[in-house]
Amino acid sequence: MPEQPLSSSPAWDPSSRTPVREIEADPDVEQPQSNLAGPSHGPVPQDQGVYQNVLLDPRLLNTRLKVVVKGREREVVATIEYVDGLLSFRRKYYKTFIPLNPEDVAPEIPNPTRSNGLIVVIKGAHCGKFVRRIHHRFEDDGAITILMLAMVKRVIGSPESLTGEQLELDASYLCLCDESKEDRKLGDSLMDDLHRVGRKIRAK
Repeated sequence: MPEQPLSSSPAWDPSSRTPVREIEADPDVEQPQSNLAGPSHGPVPQDQGVYQNVLLDPRLLNTRLKVVVKGREREVVATIEYVDGLLSFRRKYYKTFIPLNPEDVAPEIPNPTRSNGLIVVIKGAHCGKFVRRIHHRFEDDGAITILMLAMVKRVIGSPESLTGEQLELDASYLCLCDESKEDRKLGDSLMDDLHRVGRKIRAK
């Protein structure tokens, strides 16, 4: 499995901007801001690294993620929030919110060949940006599956829109997001044209 995501092919959408190559974030270089709607990201506490959880990143602040929790059979929806100055996992339990132990939480990785819901990039230079799956392709005689993705912009009170940028990433760079049925339908409609292009290219 490649350590670095691959650049996408410009054949996907001639009218789109040049696809983006994903790289690992350099801690000495200022990183681009996430397109998350909501409060601005606060400073990362110095002792946050003790959790060693890829999801506890300020660029994922307030994102509703589908996660796998140790000891639970079904996925859980968790939100990344600041609690007592630390980035923490919280999930809704009836009318209250309860914390989750970071050591027990793992991202719900999208299925490279079937997941068409909302996805967020969880590491690298594009961490915190939302994407939707266009299609997939195989490498190394089918041993590796790469997701072809379209970046989407989500703003509270406005319809979701395509940014025109595309990525190709291994599934380990991604996590499924929670979204309403209405948002899922709107997202599917938004991606219709790109899905058709993807199917034609895959058929060649």
